[in-house]
Amino acid sequence: MTTFKHIALTVPLLCQILATSIASAESPALRAAAQEVLDRNCIKCHGPLEQNAGLRLDTAAGVWKGSDDGPVAVTGKPDESKLIRVLAAGSDPHMPPMKQLAEADIARLRSWLTAVADLPASGQAASPAVQVPTEPSAAIDHFLAAGWQARGVTPAPQCDDRTFVRRVTLDLVGRIPTPEESSAFLFSAAPDKRSALVDRLLASDEAARNFREIWDALLMGRSARREAQRQEGGWHAFLEDAFQRDRPWNEVVRAMITARPEGPADKGSIWFLYERRNEYQQMAEAIAPVIYGTRIDCAQCHDHPLAGEIKQGHYWGLVAAFNRSKNSERGGPPIVRESAFGGYMNFTNLKKESQPAVVALLTGRVIDEPRSEEDKPDLYVRSSGGVQVPKFSRRSALAEAATTNNPLLARSFVNHTWALLWGRGIVDPPSEMNSKHPPSHPELLDWLADDFSQHGYNVRRLIRAIVLSRGYQLAPWSGSGKPAPEAFAAAAERPLTPEAIARSARLAVGLAPDDDELRRAVVEAFPGIPTRPAQATMQQAMFLANNTTLIALFQPQAADRTPLPSPAESVRATFRRALVREPDAEELERSIAFLQAHTDARAAAGQLLWALVTGPEFLTNH
Repeated sequence: MTTFKHIALTVPLLCQILATSIASAESPALRAAAQEVLDRNCIKCHGPLEQNAGLRLDTAAGVWKGSDDGPVAVTGKPDESKLIRVLAAGSDPHMPPMKQLAEADIARLRSWLTAVADLPASGQAASPAVQVPTEPSAAIDHFLAAGWQARGVTPAPQCDDRTFVRRVTLDLVGRIPTPEESSAFLFSAAPDKRSALVDRLLASDEAARNFREIWDALLMGRSARREAQRQEGGWHAFLEDAFQRDRPWNEVVRAMITARPEGPADKGSIWFLYERRNEYQQMAEAIAPVIYGTRIDCAQCHDHPLAGEIKQGHYWGLVAAFNRSKNSERGGPPIVRESAFGGYMNFTNLKKESQPAVVALLTGRVIDEPRSEEDKPDLYVRSSGGVQVPKFSRRSALAEAATTNNPLLARSFVNHTWALLWGRGIVDPPSEMNSKHPPSHPELLDWLADDFSQHGYNVRRLIRAIVLSRGYQLAPWSGSGKPAPEAFAAAAERPLTPEAIARSARLAVGLAPDDDELRRAVVEAFPGIPTRPAQATMQQAMFLANNTTLIALFQPQAADRTPLPSPAESVRATFRRALVREPDAEELERSIAFLQAHTDARAAAGQLLWALVTGPEFLTNH
């Protein structure tokens, strides 16, 4: 593995990476199916909380390590594996006790063990023999191609220009392209027109706004009630400025954790903590997916029941990092103060033992702090803004540890960005990057994370690399035999953000994209988080059919006396505006028939456009 070659790995992190490396040598689907059986039947006695006979079955590493009595699994030989033999009816010993596993569950375990016949004796996947390209888009394609070959998958062909211009415009600036933008791109003969389009979009103010909208939802959740406060408090400007100036991501995260602006650009950074209103557990739970790539909520009352590397001490240590903080206004702008003393806390484990909470990171790093029980003036220094800052600040210490020599920070951002642009993460779900969710392409994740950190946590560079890769530019799958989504062998349908729906609907009818009333209405009806699967609801269907602000877009204007084109030209223009493509023969025939069946041609044209804009093709990117 190459990601951590410049970093001294701690034992806990090494164990986590080893577990995912072992799993990567197998078929991810078979591994996941087998692990689901083990999780459902075995980990109560052979998991993170209890290991009868010294055996853990909650990770691939535990399976291959075996028990106190020796190996329980033989690669490629399920009949010789104790893990399988003890499941048979009448076996002695028999597992699970007092229960007989279904034949289908046993078959899943057998299929998995059979599939890892070529696993090296060391338990680690062999490194690719071919030299990895240094250019990031080429490196992405290198690792994807290796994955396709290993899975026996032939990827979809490259998408056409119409698909690309719609896909990349939606992803980078949060709207469909205008007819003028589409035409300029489609009729360009420049050999580098795709990269030129990407560079133009990434440099735009719209891209900064799109980045802000997406990361506001990911970091803070959607809240119509608090949107104005975030705007007035500078949080939106903080995120937009970070993208506009191509600010290193580790600097952005450091500003969010310390919440002590050092300049005008950081003014809104305090809102990450301030909005959580002195709720220290909320602060800890919100920052964990950012700095670790995984949620730690499940470790509040005990060590994580499935991901053994996440301990209860990690949860309460992160809480302790924030529990000296307190919101304050005092007639001025909002600030998040921090005491220099107190805030010492204990937590109780399942054995009813009390333990002190210390700031311990998943990387294995523990932050030492001087202990003081008194409020003394010499415990503080004063910042340029007049805010008292402790000489030892837990928030500053956490920010430094989380953003310096922390490989999980880069892995987390890379994985989230991949999920935004592909519809699923290399580790999926993208906020569960732990030993229970192995990456589908571990070498790819390692390489991208290493490249991201080595190039100064450059956000635009990462996004550019992904969208200019061959993989991102694949067409949607057509026909039978669709490969598994984790193969990344075809474009996947991804729901649009509500902001993109609102802007794109207005562009489809020839209006300027921005209308705050429509945007707020769509956000309320489609409040999903961008990296989570969309769940269509009856309320959303009713909104698309009945919302007056949306429906008004498609009503004919009484004063409009411009000549109407022929039905065929009207249909073609409608498809080009809404879907950035031409109608196929059947769509053209049916649409013309629809227009000709109505006496009010303008009203019928509006109804046709409404049908396209509220349809699944318009509401997704693929």
